[in-house]
Amino acid sequence: MTMADTPPPYLRGTVTAAEQAEIEAMLGPINHDGALRAVRDGRGRQFQRLEFVGDSVLDVILAVHAWTEPRCTGCAGPEVTNPASDSRLAEVASRAGLGSWLEWRASAERIADLVETCIAACWLSGGWPQAARFVAGLVHPVSAATVQALVSGMAGLEAGRVGRRAGSALLELAAGDSVTDAYPEADEGELSTRRASVHRATAIAMIAKERGLAVRGEPEVVLSVVEDQVATVLAAQGADAALLLAKQFVPVAPQ
Repeated sequence: MTMADTPPPYLRGTVTAAEQAEIEAMLGPINHDGALRAVRDGRGRQFQRLEFVGDSVLDVILAVHAWTEPRCTGCAGPEVTNPASDSRLAEVASRAGLGSWLEWRASAERIADLVETCIAACWLSGGWPQAARFVAGLVHPVSAATVQALVSGMAGLEAGRVGRRAGSALLELAAGDSVTDAYPEADEGELSTRRASVHRATAIAMIAKERGLAVRGEPEVVLSVVEDQVATVLAAQGADAALLLAKQFVPVAPQ
């Protein structure tokens, strides 16, 4: 059977040993249910769902890196090129041969999406260390201090403006992860709409006040306090504990 005769990944229910070896050579072990199929199927719903989560995971890693490495000259900021921009993700991914296992010629935009899908697959399979290794190898150098902060916290970090950015990224991930769990059949477009309904300053402020968070002011002021609190937990205990806290501000009930 020639390549032209081989059914594309999204029509095949299994992953060959050769395909799995090629994927895991770049991503590391992938043991999350459906993730291997998703990274092969750039046209499928599961690919979109992982891309949706992976975008936020990448934001968290880059935000924490900027926090732990304040002198980083290549981190996203107004004076530098965003390392997570679609154009740059597509460029570095194509250069690295990411997606060589796909059986169709993907557009630059889809290759950029594939980076985020792979990040989510790494995060779901091996947590922050595996996701950070993939990001460090493809997107942006990530320091050991960043991985330490993600896994177990890092004493001495204060929230401030950069720490608050990490707290904000974790709140967005909490919202996205929650709606992804709550709506297992939703595609990226629906998930984005539902996340927007809970990842709002007014919604987060209302929940914060219900939880007895001692703060007064407009929703944006309350939001900044919540972001600081999440960042403080991250610095003390790691991103998983901070994510659990963040999820308490963005509960989602299936409909």
